[in-house]
Amino acid sequence: MAGHTLLHILSSFVSAFILFYPSLSLFPFLLVLAVVGLEIGVAILQAYVFTILLCIYLNDSLHPSH
Repeated sequence: MAGHTLLHILSSFVSAFILFYPSLSLFPFLLVLAVVGLEIGVAILQAYVFTILLCIYLNDSLHPSH
């Protein structure tokens, strides 16, 4: 939720910059791209962690220890 909120705030910042300072709008746009990359990295990491946890839980439920 925080990442989406940050992206919304930065996107509105970029659109305001494009209207008033078109020559300076590259830096905020690159910042938005960096945050999008970070969000994609977090999503990949979460998918990996939850897949590993699912495999561990399934292994423990199918092969219980005595």
